Amino acid sequence: MTPDSNSSRDSRRKQFLRTFLHDLATPLSAVSLHLEGANRRLARGEDPAESLEVARAELGRAFDLFERGRDLLLSEPRDTRTFAFDGWVSSTLESLADDGVVIRGSTGGRILGDPERLSEALSCLVVNAIEHASSPPVMIFCERTNDHLRVRIENAGMLPAEPERLFAPRSAAAGKNWGMGLALARLYAADAGGEVGLSQNGETVTAILTFPEVPA
Repeated sequence: MTPDSNSSRDSRRKQFLRTFLHDLATPLSAVSLHLEGANRRLARGEDPAESLEVARAELGRAFDLFERGRDLLLSEPRDTRTFAFDGWVSSTLESLADDGVVIRGSTGGRILGDPERLSEALSCLVVNAIEHASSPPVMIFCERTNDHLRVRIENAGMLPAEPERLFAPRSAAAGKNWGMGLALARLYAADAGGEVGLSQNGETVTAILTFPEVPA
C-alpha cells in the first residue's frame, strides 16, 4: 500500500471513529435518562418496569453498535491481491440481476485489494441504491478515469439534506436503524486505496467507488 493510500485509510478510520463515538453517546444518554425516570417512579411508589425496559433496549443498541464498530476499526484485509476489475464487478452483482440492476461498460484493468471485502463494499452500495430507488433500473457503469478504475452506480431518487450522515455508523435514511452498510463500504474501499462518494444530479443519485489501477 502506498503512503497516499495509507493516509486515506487513516483519515477514513479517524472520520469513522468520530461519528462512531458521537452516535454511541445517543443510546447511552437514553439509558441514563430512562434509569433516572425509573428512579423517580420508584420514589413515587410507581412501577418502573416501562422505563427499565426502554433503558434495556437502548443499552442493547449501544452494545450492538459498539461491537460492530469495534470489529470494523480493528479488522485488517485478509486476502490482498490483484484481480480483474470488470470480472469482479460482474461476479459481485450477479445475484442482483433480478433486482433491476443493469451493468454497462468495461475497463480491462486490474485493482489491488481484498476481493471479498471489496465485494461486500460494492454490494452495500448497490443494495442501498436498490432500496432507495424511486423506480428501476439501477445502472452500473465500469469506467476508467486517468489511472483509476471506478464503478458508477445511478438510481432515480433524492439524497437527504446532509448525505454525509449516511456514512455514519447508524446510517439510514430515517436515522432509526443501526446499520453499518455505507460506513463499511467507505472503510473497506480505503483499505484498498479507494474512495466512495455520493452526489445528486437532478433526480438522479450517483454513488462512485474508485480504485487506483495496478499493472496487469
